[in-house]
Amino acid sequence: MQIENVHTSKLAMVRPLSLAQHTLYADLLQQGSDALFDPEFPENGSILVRGSRPGAPALHAYYQGYRARAGTVGQGQRFARYLGRADDPAVAARIARFQRIKAVRAERATTVRALIGAGMPKPDRMAGRIVEALARAGLFSDHAVLIGDAAVQTYGGVLGVRLPKPRKTFQSDRPAVEIAIPDRSRRSSILDILNTIDPSFAIVTGVADTYRSAEGSEVIVTGPDCSAEATSALSDFLVTRAVQAIVLHGPGIPVVVPAPERYVAYAQVADRTATATGLNDLIDALALAGREGRLAETLAEARSLLR
Repeated sequence: MQIENVHTSKLAMVRPLSLAQHTLYADLLQQGSDALFDPEFPENGSILVRGSRPGAPALHAYYQGYRARAGTVGQGQRFARYLGRADDPAVAARIARFQRIKAVRAERATTVRALIGAGMPKPDRMAGRIVEALARAGLFSDHAVLIGDAAVQTYGGVLGVRLPKPRKTFQSDRPAVEIAIPDRSRRSSILDILNTIDPSFAIVTGVADTYRSAEGSEVIVTGPDCSAEATSALSDFLVTRAVQAIVLHGPGIPVVVPAPERYVAYAQVADRTATATGLNDLIDALALAGREGRLAETLAEARSLLR
């Protein structure tokens, strides 16, 4: 199949994942996010059980965690929260759930490190933390779709291939994360979500739906009412029939991304071939996965939107 205006690279540059690697990725995907996040107690903390004084008849439980500091990555201010007596059934259940989540995350993190070691791409650390915060807030289970470079990094796992390392597409060294959120009410919570990882995040003056931290990390939010009619139609096309994927950060973050065929078709029709990340390699990956026919149909559908 020939795709107009795109140079087709050699298929040899795109290689299939081994059966073991593809199985590891599929296992992460199948597990979902139910056992990854605790809504009250971030997993970077710990629960301590101790007596209030020597010889006291009862043990007490405390959560010890960290609050983010503005402009810092991976640092925070320690705080403690009293949970109650450790022999209280409700407190014991909370401790058990927290420990299960920690164990699941540790096991999944081992798998993620193995996939990264095998050559699969990972996001910048700050971009990964941003995606994880969005997932923790339930945005991806509420129809939000991760787009842009962070989404493209997941396509190797989606298609069962190892893509070449993409060329850098940003002028800045700071990561940018793009997310499409159809529910306008959910978009209003983005700043609060971002402030949980870095309180310096703020709305960029004069730039709608863009947030930037003191260090320059950006989050760009789109939605049905964020653009002109023609562009909006293409944006809707991009996120329609989105697929599940994993961002290889921490324990592997379950997200929703555009189907790879739709990403290619969108980049073609929107004339974004100069900036689209790894577009040629992704076309080759679709061919290797036997999805050329689906790509041709999707491209025709995208072009019909502009007629």
